[in-house]
Amino acid sequence: MTFETGGIYFLYTLIYIGFALGLKLVLNFKASAYYKADDMIAGGNLAVGLRRSGAQLGLAIAMMGVMAGSSTGSLTQDLVATATYGALATLFMVSSLMITDKLVLPGIKNMTALKDNNIAVGAVEFGMLVATGIIAYSSIYGEGGGIVSSLAYFVVGQLTLVVLILAYEHLAHRGFKLMTAIGDNQVASGIYVGGKIIAYALILKSAIAGNTPDATLQVLALDFLMIALAGMVLLYIFELIIDLLIITTTNVSSILSENKLVPVVQLTASKIGVALLLSNAIL
Repeated sequence: MTFETGGIYFLYTLIYIGFALGLKLVLNFKASAYYKADDMIAGGNLAVGLRRSGAQLGLAIAMMGVMAGSSTGSLTQDLVATATYGALATLFMVSSLMITDKLVLPGIKNMTALKDNNIAVGAVEFGMLVATGIIAYSSIYGEGGGIVSSLAYFVVGQLTLVVLILAYEHLAHRGFKLMTAIGDNQVASGIYVGGKIIAYALILKSAIAGNTPDATLQVLALDFLMIALAGMVLLYIFELIIDLLIITTTNVSSILSENKLVPVVQLTASKIGVALLLSNAIL
């Protein structure tokens, strides 16, 4: 790396820090009616800490998509483009919290739960925010038509993610109510769902990034659906294998119903790892 290149990335990092600070202020403002976020974090509220950590990490992942794009040849234009798409990425992160509150965790008052240090809710929000960063990364990096194209890819990816999560919440483990468990602060359920969200986002990243910019809308939609479907089928198959081979002394239903933290962390990390490999293999 040359001194000039290092200086350019230093400027890009400063832009990220500026948006990270702006995101923090927005989150503080949104939470101010319920609690003071900085005081909660300083006091050891892990749920609020997870929410804040997920937002900052998700924004950093999204900004990677901004910086990974091709250069215009002009430093000024590159910095303006980075700032523009950085603002868009920040908007994506804020929208993620609204989606989580209304759709992913229906029936749970997220702000109140976070104030009460509901770590399960914090874990789901962490997963959703990181997943949003992953989808934003591919939406911005894979864009072929500017901001409108990035917005379209992000909306489609985010809606698909929500549908997948809602389907999982209602169809999987029918004898065990995931949302009730998360509302009751059963941390294992929160970690598992948060990890599942990240795994789904990694597959959708490939579906978005694998688009052809000059293709028709119909072709883009078909390619997205085919890649996403293939990825989800493969993910499901390998998850079954992981359930049988990684955790040999128990099963997923028991892990969740008995709130077993150690095996759920191992299981969740393994499934995210498989999704990470599949997301690269699909491309």
